[in-house]
Amino acid sequence: MKNQLRYTREENISCVGGGIYPNMLCAHPPFQIDGNFGFAAAVAEMLIQSRKGHILLLPALPDEWKDGNVRGMKAQGDITVEFEWREGRIHRVRLCSSHEQKVTLECNGISKTVFLKPDGTEDMIFD
Repeated sequence: MKNQLRYTREENISCVGGGIYPNMLCAHPPFQIDGNFGFAAAVAEMLIQSRKGHILLLPALPDEWKDGNVRGMKAQGDITVEFEWREGRIHRVRLCSSHEQKVTLECNGISKTVFLKPDGTEDMIFD
């Protein structure tokens, strides 16, 4: 991950070490879009993993990302997820669904079943 985000100037193109160009494209000659798409997918999976009826938050948070937030990510079942974490633990979660459904939310070592309503929002605070 650190190599992917290492800034590389275009005039210093090298086949060793990778990095990212000023235009945010992967520095892997010849240019391959799978480096960009794969990295974005990997970061998303580090923050949220979902399958039908289940959402797991922060399954693989790097130690360096102690505090942060996510807005507008999609989980399976057409659920929009927003959340905030402090010191590596979930503080606030907001789930929005386009249809009625039951989902199990897993974070901070606990599981909570949530019933979502169409176009409704479920806000939760964890302290």
